[in-house]
Amino acid sequence: MSAVIYVDLQAVHPVIDGEWHRLIEVLTPGQAFTTLCGISDTATFVPLSERRARGAPRQCDRCDVIHRRKQGIPLQQDRVSDAGLRGRRQ
Repeated sequence: MSAVIYVDLQAVHPVIDGEWHRLIEVLTPGQAFTTLCGISDTATFVPLSERRARGAPRQCDRCDVIHRRKQGIPLQQDRVSDAGLRGRRQ
């Protein structure tokens, strides 16, 4: 019998140079992968406490744009500009 660890794959984001990225596929340790924005690397897993010691990563803007377009979610700059117009009288 082997242990099974269930992971929410939507919550797995590799951090490269302080930016977290979205993935195209599921990861296993040592597997090569490519992010939505096209960066390729090899997966390693470390305890969450190590991430906290290095500071919180920021989101990759290119991965965010690609993800939003695929999901039909408005881009952040579009939401900000639309929100400013709604409250103003014409």
